[in-house]
Amino acid sequence: MASQQLNGQAILYSQGKTLGGGTARNGMAYQRGTASSYNQWAKLVGDDSYSWNNLLPYFKKSMTFTPANVDLRGGPAVPYDKAAFSPSGGPLHVSYWNYFAPLSSAILQGLKTLGFKESTSKIQSGSLLGYAQFPATLNPHTQTRDSSQTSFLDDAIKTNTAGKLQVYTDTLAKRILFNGKKAAGVIVVSSNGTTPSSGKTIRRDTAEYVLTARREVILAAGVFRTPQLLMASGVGPREVLNRFNIPTVARLEGVGKNIMDHPGFGTIFKVDGISQHRLWSNATYAAEALAEFQRTPPSGPLTMFASNYILWEKYGPSTRLQPATRVVMDSFPPDWPDVQYVFNTAGQPDATPGDFLALNIAVLKATSLGSVTINSSDTAVNPLVDIRYLDTASDRDLAIQAIRRARDFAGATGVLLGEVSPGEQVQTDEQIWNFLKGATFPSHHAVGSCRMGSRRDSVTVVDTQGCVLGGVERLRIIDSSIMPVLPPGQPMSTVYAIAEKLSDAILYGRAC
Repeated sequence: MASQQLNGQAILYSQGKTLGGGTARNGMAYQRGTASSYNQWAKLVGDDSYSWNNLLPYFKKSMTFTPANVDLRGGPAVPYDKAAFSPSGGPLHVSYWNYFAPLSSAILQGLKTLGFKESTSKIQSGSLLGYAQFPATLNPHTQTRDSSQTSFLDDAIKTNTAGKLQVYTDTLAKRILFNGKKAAGVIVVSSNGTTPSSGKTIRRDTAEYVLTARREVILAAGVFRTPQLLMASGVGPREVLNRFNIPTVARLEGVGKNIMDHPGFGTIFKVDGISQHRLWSNATYAAEALAEFQRTPPSGPLTMFASNYILWEKYGPSTRLQPATRVVMDSFPPDWPDVQYVFNTAGQPDATPGDFLALNIAVLKATSLGSVTINSSDTAVNPLVDIRYLDTASDRDLAIQAIRRARDFAGATGVLLGEVSPGEQVQTDEQIWNFLKGATFPSHHAVGSCRMGSRRDSVTVVDTQGCVLGGVERLRIIDSSIMPVLPPGQPMSTVYAIAEKLSDAILYGRAC
């Protein structure tokens, strides 16, 4: 949908429509939120099992950690907290790129000059403030992405000796079937193949068929598609169901509401140093990088997603902010950063001559709330998404100051040659805000559209076991849509942890 507060532009929110979902196309950064963010979650839903100490075993369970190979990658040592990981962890690989970008040395020196402390050893242990060399969901042996498909799904397929696992590709869920209020199965439609025609791929669908559930139907379609499927199936706000003449199974006003995301935007600077921008602008550099990647073990620029460092900052008292913004900031726990900066040593993926540094920024104390609704009772029609980025005055204030801080960081590197975007002519609050109206993009951290909470809360959709409320039975949700809190940083590790936790609920807890 058009974002009225951002000059009416419609922002593309790309999705991972493949095995592995968002983990097949995200930025791969793996870090956990602050301890206070999970303690806040536990308090909000009235269930201490979501507190940091109680959730930590599920973080450990899902992943296997491999320390950085500093001899191969170069750069400084990469400290870590052994207690944050388990030697018997799950199939998801978490490790480091075999490359320390030359520009990262200048970034590190600049952060030290500005007085920041390193938090690398703490970012898996409930503390973020400071700068860190971050790990990624990366196979340390092949230096390639490890998604939920290449880890969990492929592992399950290998051990599927009893034939209990069936994977349906090119298949769309159309509607949940109910017997009364009991979920009984799902109507789906599968592609029977694709036919090349005039350079385009044409989808030809088979007839619809039913997948019947013997125990429960479990939804994991994500923050936009899970509420879409619920509404198309008769579970959602009364007004939406009535508008599309969908028979009501359960009236749940919170379906599709309360979406939280970190608004993203960035700056680009021209620098005097070797950047990964040369992968696009310098054929010799690109060929050398490919040769390094093809060696055993792989190394070099092609193993790296453009960044070695993330900074999590709390603004100091000298930062020029509105008093009302300070009040909003203080409503968050003390260990919660205000803003995240990812130091991208590549810049834009084009052939522009020169070397570039980009700072990708996310506001972590965003208070704007978005929504998703349906445009049709047919799930083949995309839902209508309105994230409402920078809709509150405090979000805008934090974002404007983040642009100024990014300039400070770039200047401290000692290699700055000039500012490309937003440009040195953009200086006043009004000018920066006008820039942000056209430059804001998704961080792809959206959560909360089927929020977990108390049954007394009118916008709650699921209980703490992921079971859908409203009298519905045998229907559970396990994805980012149920998160009632968006922890600071990247939410991927949290989604894996709640999947582990609720998998235990399926195996050993009560049925929905």
